[in-house]
Amino acid sequence: MNITHISPTISESTDNNSSFLPFSERLAEALRNDKLDEFHDDSPYASCIIPLLKELGWHNYARELLEALPHFSNKLDLVDLRNILVNIGYESSPKKTCLSDIKPELYPCLFVTDEGEVRVLLNKENNKVSSFNAQTEEYEIIRPTDISGTAYVFTDTHPSHGMTANDAGDSWFYKLVSRFKHLIIHLLAMTCLINFVALTVPLFVMVIYDKVIAAKSSETLPYLITGVAVLLIADLILRYLRAQLLGSIAGRIDYLIGTETFRQLLFLPPVFTERSTVASQLSRLKQFDSVRDFFTGPNAAMTLEIPFAVLFISVIAILAGWLAIIPIAVILAYIIFGSFWMPHTSSTVLQSGVAKTNKQRMLMQSMDGRNEIKAIGGESVWWERFRETSGDSVMASYKTFIASSILNSVSQTLMTLAGAATVGFGTLMVINGDMTIGALIATMALVWRVLSPLQAAFLSYFKFQQLSKSITQINQLMRLKVEQHSGQSSLLLSQLEGRINVDRVSFRYGPEEDPALLGVSFDVNPGEMIAICGNTGAGKSTLIKLIAGMYRPQAGSFSIDDLDIRQLNSMDLRRAISYVPQITHMFHGTIAQNMRLNNVLATDGDLCRAAEEAGVLEDIISLPKGFETRIGDNAADHMPPGFLRALSMARAFVNPAQIILLDEPGTSLDYESDQRLIKQLKKLKGKHTIIMVSHRPSHIRIADKAVLMEHGMVKFTGDTDTVINMMLEDIS
Repeated sequence: MNITHISPTISESTDNNSSFLPFSERLAEALRNDKLDEFHDDSPYASCIIPLLKELGWHNYARELLEALPHFSNKLDLVDLRNILVNIGYESSPKKTCLSDIKPELYPCLFVTDEGEVRVLLNKENNKVSSFNAQTEEYEIIRPTDISGTAYVFTDTHPSHGMTANDAGDSWFYKLVSRFKHLIIHLLAMTCLINFVALTVPLFVMVIYDKVIAAKSSETLPYLITGVAVLLIADLILRYLRAQLLGSIAGRIDYLIGTETFRQLLFLPPVFTERSTVASQLSRLKQFDSVRDFFTGPNAAMTLEIPFAVLFISVIAILAGWLAIIPIAVILAYIIFGSFWMPHTSSTVLQSGVAKTNKQRMLMQSMDGRNEIKAIGGESVWWERFRETSGDSVMASYKTFIASSILNSVSQTLMTLAGAATVGFGTLMVINGDMTIGALIATMALVWRVLSPLQAAFLSYFKFQQLSKSITQINQLMRLKVEQHSGQSSLLLSQLEGRINVDRVSFRYGPEEDPALLGVSFDVNPGEMIAICGNTGAGKSTLIKLIAGMYRPQAGSFSIDDLDIRQLNSMDLRRAISYVPQITHMFHGTIAQNMRLNNVLATDGDLCRAAEEAGVLEDIISLPKGFETRIGDNAADHMPPGFLRALSMARAFVNPAQIILLDEPGTSLDYESDQRLIKQLKKLKGKHTIIMVSHRPSHIRIADKAVLMEHGMVKFTGDTDTVINMMLEDIS
């Protein structure tokens, strides 16, 4: 089939709707088709990307740039541009300055004038500045002037420049929060003003009682009431502004924690995550919600109020003398009671959390395996187990409720006692003439003002405890070493011949587990097809994942074209190899989007070529929307397994690779689909180095030789017919 006549079917629909495509898709098409000079965008910041990256020395920007772009942004703004550069490895810091004051060593930089003109300042020589005008998209030579604006200076954060992704250690979260230190200072300043306003209101009440009522000076009352009204309005405005600022900080922190922890999980080596259940990983991610809840809920504002309790207690001491001991005594009572009751309550909360997690895990298992439960007639047994799990969850919640109720009751009792003590002793002081009635009323208001945030903090102890645990978990997660790729090793892997040498390789998943591979050795020549055979648990899939760069050998050596894989970046290695896993997963999106997961720079012709190699091109073209057919979610459940398996192979072939790894390609295929797969494998044979895990004799016979594995070791390497006979003997 002539691919050149089919590829326009994708691009034609894209061209017709290009004006409606997001910015990232339009730039992607320009990069894929080498039409970057023809790319234009209304946003000046979009025009700055390529000139800025070139001047920063980023030579392999195409693929990494597309992966860093915001996918649903129709127009790029300054925040988007800075986020893109951060993802690529260039942090920026703003500096308010004049064009003439920017030092040459700070070039290249982005300069935005106060009038909104955007320029990329490239270099400065002989009092002349080479720049790129983002509005006209032209390079210009200008003279430095006193034009004021903001310069965005860039810092290279790549590991080769002395920085690593895990330098933060156990303080990643605190370094994240420190980025907002100026805003936090503003919050504290606003909270200070709010507390001073709150302090003056009781004092105004005291003046009214002691001066206005006592002296019957009604002419001063309107002025005092007006003053109180102004203060209350000011308090309302300040609280509104603080809520806005706090909400902005909370939203940004929530976004950064969510995206960065998700990115960290994605870039972790597979051995860290694939042995965990989906439920446990989701539960771990959900624990991070306590950080978001703290900043978005009332606890953040309450925390800002607590330091100012000292101010109110000092004023109480001035107004009422020794009555200031009462709020101090209540605070000590909170601490003493909490020291022996909190551990018990923490234990009940922990048990409740475990019980709820078990119930949630069972629910997820039920939804995932509902058909299997019905198929074996296990509804009654499974319902009984769920009933027991639900009962444990209810009892744990009941104990937590009782413990929390006691906590609330004691807290409220202490508050009531504080109020009663203040009124009682204050009345005696008023009778003795040691304090005025206005001072007593003001003292009561101040005592409540002191104890309210402290009581709320006391009742929120468990939220603070959960917050501390979540922060610790976030720091531990961000401390783990992730897989990185520099783009340099990919240059070495672009022209692979396909020679593979496995020499006495051993691997185990954990220190307490038996070896999955033990002293495995074999060689594969360029263009050779090898079949890896053996019973379940023999180590076949582990071996092929190791070749794909998913794991690193713990003993022995494994090399590709005489390059030890431990010297290569895992991501670059996987991109240089076409790997088709045993289980097919199609993600939410179109067929084209699923296929471009392997290579964002793939053109329409590349998609057609890959589909042709996988033998699925005609099937895709026959669909009503072709490559734009949406797949994933529940749509994949209604498609033939053979079609999905072929799509998985096509996705792997999008990135041209000399080495192809196939893990049980015949899984779930009917006879017709299996015969088509065999036909495609014969076409690929000799053109690529192919390593295939399979137990089907029809697949094994296609290979040039076979490797029979048993208990993680190589039992035999040689002729395929011999290996098939040995397998049949083991079965019999």
